[in-house]
Amino acid sequence: MAPESAWLKERVDGLLAGSDVAPPRVEVLESVDSTNRYLLEAAATDDERPRVCVAHTQTAGRGRRGRIWQSRPGASLALSLAWPIARGPVPPAYPVGVGIGVIQALEGLGLESVRLKWPNDLMIQGAKLGGILMEQRAPGRERPGRLVAGIGINREAADTLELDRAVTDLASHCPGGAPDGLELAARVVDRLCRLHPVLVREGVASLESELERLDLLRGQAIELLDDGAQARALGIDPASGCLVAAFADGSVRHLHSGEVSVRSLEHV
Repeated sequence: MAPESAWLKERVDGLLAGSDVAPPRVEVLESVDSTNRYLLEAAATDDERPRVCVAHTQTAGRGRRGRIWQSRPGASLALSLAWPIARGPVPPAYPVGVGIGVIQALEGLGLESVRLKWPNDLMIQGAKLGGILMEQRAPGRERPGRLVAGIGINREAADTLELDRAVTDLASHCPGGAPDGLELAARVVDRLCRLHPVLVREGVASLESELERLDLLRGQAIELLDDGAQARALGIDPASGCLVAAFADGSVRHLHSGEVSVRSLEHV
């Protein structure tokens, strides 16, 4: 573990003090291939609290549909949180709730312009700031089930990534520059640890007004990248986490994130 582990643990514990949320185990690593993989495959312990992993360098970060999450060492937040889960389904809109929580944490640091592009992109003015990858490991005879939320956020130097899409970073939008990486991690962990029991119990039902406020695609013309079909996004369904879309033939469909990708026709 990196020496910053103790500082981050103390900061997270301080933020959670006075709440009824169990403080997580915290590790800061100098380098790891994937913070999600690290927590998914971590051995069981007698102390199955939530776990946090932050990496200064992530060599094989992953995105949705097997894409690679690209970042410069030290220039982005690479963070994963893992919660023990028993048998039974996780509410399907849980990943949407994580997106809301991350944006709320960023707003707490003074950044007011981030929106959630369904299903898992954090966007500012049509450019990608970060993303979220949810993964789950079913419980087995000798291993606990785990639900892992991986969060990647560009802190600075996003213009050096040379990607084929618009990207941005915190340094370009935060007054005074990008927040300290460990403070950013602490704020995200604090918000998601508080939100987790709510999401497990009721999904995003109590966050519906926040979902409407932060839903980037709501009301926009969209195109399904899989087949080129065009529609208008009606919003994210708080029960299922699906994107509800109205098509020209009058049909209304619930789009599942595992089946389709979409782009806004208003930012092409």
